Amino acid sequence: MEWKKYSKKISELQKSNTEIDMKVRNRLDTMIEEIIDKDIAVSLDFLIDYLHLDKDKDDAIQELNLHISLIEDNDYGVIVDDNDQSVYIFFKTRGKTKE
Repeated sequence: MEWKKYSKKISELQKSNTEIDMKVRNRLDTMIEEIIDKDIAVSLDFLIDYLHLDKDKDDAIQELNLHISLIEDNDYGVIVDDNDQSVYIFFKTRGKTKE
């Protein structure tokens, strides 16, 4: 029964996923608390690893949008570094414009 080495218990997957989700939420909350409405943007490449986001940048931004939408009064913006076309994310209070 070769398939058995490629299987996992659903309950273990659910528990692991919940633990990852909580870790991500705590990391995001802590980071936002420190940099919201400040002149700081964080590399999307870093956030993909740090927050366990999808490896595709567009999908990662969509996933980040979902996480941010769950946090009351917080929003994010995207800015591109024209030097190397790298993408950065900044956090702001919803309704507040970047200064």
